[in-house]
Amino acid sequence: MNTVRSVGYGWGVLIVAGGGAYYFAKKSINKDRAERAEADNKRRMQMRELQNRYPIPPQKQDAHANPSKEATEDMSPASGHAPESGGHSPFESSAPYRSKKGDRFS
Repeated sequence: MNTVRSVGYGWGVLIVAGGGAYYFAKKSINKDRAERAEADNKRRMQMRELQNRYPIPPQKQDAHANPSKEATEDMSPASGHAPESGGHSPFESSAPYRSKKGDRFS
């Protein structure tokens, strides 16, 4: 029969088991993180060593290329603001939109 004592005992066992599981899981997770960090540091050190041993020569830039100018230019031929189309897209209305005044439920 369930008495207050047996319910309390059950909760106590559950809490102790949960705490133990949490402790061992946390310990395992921290160990895995430490191993991954060590492997990552080792890999970075090897990459630095290779870069110091074999430096990458700087790339020759094109004298005509200007990235800041290219970024501001509109490269699309169908931008809708082309001078040959009169400055309007075929999807633009000739008159601005005006909302209808009055009761919207009538």
